[in-house]
Amino acid sequence: MTRLDTLKAEFLTCSGAFLYRDLERLLSGLGFEQEQTGGGSRRRFVHVASGRIIRLHEPHPGKEVKAYMVRQIRQQLVDMGLL
Repeated sequence: MTRLDTLKAEFLTCSGAFLYRDLERLLSGLGFEQEQTGGGSRRRFVHVASGRIIRLHEPHPGKEVKAYMVRQIRQQLVDMGLL
């Protein structure tokens, strides 16, 4: 099982917060490129093949993406057929 497969499995079963660095790795492995939009912690992940965008704020001072954002991102990835 590759690291990407492990991250996918963890993300699919996650019921709480998820580490931001792991989310970055997951999205990168699924074909997204990260862009910083403006100043501050706003981030935009653009799927190269489809052009679909996932927007979120990089968490600070903590390092975990909140559970509600995990659910929203998971639903977007499922709708895109990536999970």
